[in-house]
Amino acid sequence: MRKTAENFSRLFKGSERAHGFFEVKQDRNDGKKQGKAVTVKTSGPTIAFWEKHLQGEYGLGVIPINDDNMCHWGCIDVDVYPLDLAELIDKIEKQKLPLVVCRSKSGGAHILLFVSEPVEAGDMQDKLREIAAGLGYGGLEIFPKQRQVLADRGDIGSWLNMPYFGGEDSTRYGLSEKAEALGIDDFLVFALERQLTNAEDLFKIEIAAVVDDLEFGPPCLKILLKQGFPEGTRNNGLFNVAVYLQKAHPDAWETKLEDYNRKYFQPPLPASEVSNLIQQHKKKEYNYKCSDEPIKSYCNPTKCRTCKFGVGAGHDAPIFSSLAKLNTQPPLWFMSVNDKRLELTTEQLQNQIRFQRVCMETLNVMPPKMKEVAWQGLVQQLLENGLEIIDVSQDASIDGQFNELLESFCTDIAQASTREEILLGKPWTNENKTHFRIRDLLDYLQRHRFMEMKSNQIAARLKDMGAEHVFFNIKGRGVNAWAIPAFQSEDAEIEIPNMRQEPF
Repeated sequence: MRKTAENFSRLFKGSERAHGFFEVKQDRNDGKKQGKAVTVKTSGPTIAFWEKHLQGEYGLGVIPINDDNMCHWGCIDVDVYPLDLAELIDKIEKQKLPLVVCRSKSGGAHILLFVSEPVEAGDMQDKLREIAAGLGYGGLEIFPKQRQVLADRGDIGSWLNMPYFGGEDSTRYGLSEKAEALGIDDFLVFALERQLTNAEDLFKIEIAAVVDDLEFGPPCLKILLKQGFPEGTRNNGLFNVAVYLQKAHPDAWETKLEDYNRKYFQPPLPASEVSNLIQQHKKKEYNYKCSDEPIKSYCNPTKCRTCKFGVGAGHDAPIFSSLAKLNTQPPLWFMSVNDKRLELTTEQLQNQIRFQRVCMETLNVMPPKMKEVAWQGLVQQLLENGLEIIDVSQDASIDGQFNELLESFCTDIAQASTREEILLGKPWTNENKTHFRIRDLLDYLQRHRFMEMKSNQIAARLKDMGAEHVFFNIKGRGVNAWAIPAFQSEDAEIEIPNMRQEPF
């Protein structure tokens, strides 16, 4: 069992700082499991946890993105129900994609991509979004969900439930290229056979041939014009083609629309419908209907924004995704905005103006102001759909962070050997009391990006800790300072690691 656990641990290598597990409570009507997702920040997915997972004792979740914003694997989470797994695998095999499909705990699919050497999380995201769109599953969740994590602020990535919970009897199993269930050992062999070597191999993956007629157009339309529009979507499909043609060929778009209808729509829409569509677009300038079928299922927003005639040409609104809550007191929030990580207070998340300010100061982006009800709806949607709760120990609270930094200030930086050196910004310890100027402490806190407390709050906290206000006459100058009980220093034994590497 241990050897198998080690193999899974290497294959699904991820964050070493945290992991997750899912407590199942009841089934939902749509087939998904309902329960509580728990993030454990005290430990990464150890071999012992993997052993318990395979034994059915502990449902393990692994975070693919590490603190360096790299990853060894990624996943397209297909939570469409009901799902024909054989049909999905047939699509993958026809395009010769190096993917591994696992049945998820809810009966959906986890489409996995493995790389032996770490790649940028953003590169993995981009390629999986491209693949998802090519397979007709655009807009679904991609892991890693984040392109970056603010590790120094306590931020961590989102985790995915691992396959083979309960071992060979698991309902979360891998499938072969013939859509047959794989045992554990066969799954590991199959996954390693399809594992890529590095980022260069990742970039070489190609998806569905595109249509040359749609130069610089949205990837969704390129795929659909090649594959054909599904039954019942032709009118909406031609509507979006008209949006593209108006952008790319403003002087000839009407004639081209009729040509595209005959060439790519089988059977073509009646001439009367095409005429009505033309008249509709003459009256008003429209944007792509990205949230409607058929293009919704083939959506690749990241790629589309790079296209000359994609959504980036007419949409200035950023993409908001992946909200996480760090359970400090008060809590901190982490949101992905245009795939960049943003740290927010609750007030900044609630208030659009404050949110705009943070975006401008941090990301150099100015999100357009929405109607208040629309903003509240967006935030609520992020809270309801996949919010990551990060529970932390007391030392990660605001008070805990302050206490740690205060101790560091008093003990770790260069210490004053005489009272006079307080003027140099150094803390001075004498008779079990450490003395310092408040402005020097504030400078230290600011250098360490601690700005959660105002100066009056810091003063109150110091008093709670037994600090006293003192006055010194140093070289003829009056100096106001604080005196707090000196921190106890303990001699710690340093463990010298064994540098010998055991063979796998």
